[in-house]
Amino acid sequence: MNLFNFDIPHLMTFMLVFIRLGGLIFTMPVFGASTIPTQMKVGLAGLVAFVVFSVAKIPTVDVTMPMGKYIYLLGGEVMIGLIIGFASQFLFNAVEFAGDLVGIQIGFGIVNVLDPTTSSQIGITSQFLNTLALLVFLAINGHHWFIMAAVKSFDVLPLMGFAPHAGLTDLFISLTAQVMVLAIKLSAPVVATILLLNIGLGLIARTVPQMNVFIVGFPLQISLGLFILGMSMPTFYEILRHYFGAFPETALSIMKLL
Repeated sequence: MNLFNFDIPHLMTFMLVFIRLGGLIFTMPVFGASTIPTQMKVGLAGLVAFVVFSVAKIPTVDVTMPMGKYIYLLGGEVMIGLIIGFASQFLFNAVEFAGDLVGIQIGFGIVNVLDPTTSSQIGITSQFLNTLALLVFLAINGHHWFIMAAVKSFDVLPLMGFAPHAGLTDLFISLTAQVMVLAIKLSAPVVATILLLNIGLGLIARTVPQMNVFIVGFPLQISLGLFILGMSMPTFYEILRHYFGAFPETALSIMKLL
């Protein structure tokens, strides 16, 4: 594109690019957090859109098309960005769910804190694991992958090419199932350990009725649960690195169905 020849067709085309990238940036991890000012998100979307518009081979919008069709195209582009962005949040939802499972097992089920990224109440263990997941995401340059995915989306799914496929629903159902599987994988060490601990305490309560198992068991659950959680951090990192690394392929599959 000739940046010095920014006429009406180019402006209309740029708006389509900007809308798609804006939908992605407003919903993706890190950049889409509520703590990031809206002006910064809009500015980042505009900057990336300007770069993409400058270097990518993007067809120019026909200015003679009806306004209703152009509005439909705008809606299609924002849907593309939102779908990819929301799909990326599935991984963090799995981490939050795993944190809830861990918190319930070790006795932190009612201990909530304010999550600044969503401005909502969240379990303290969920907040801890979410923060670790965010650090892993940044450490492996996951935010770079999203920017690259946004740029490559114009090759896989050309501008003005939004046409949802029936298989998109099945793909999102599969992603939902993967959320459950990932949450169980992340929480399994603590959940299994606390289960064995409760079985042991139950046997002790039956054999030694004089012992107050509740007083002994509660601090033991917390200390043992936190110890196992700390010991499982290397596994936590490897699992998340695998799933984050596989997301570009998932995003590509989603774009092929749009």
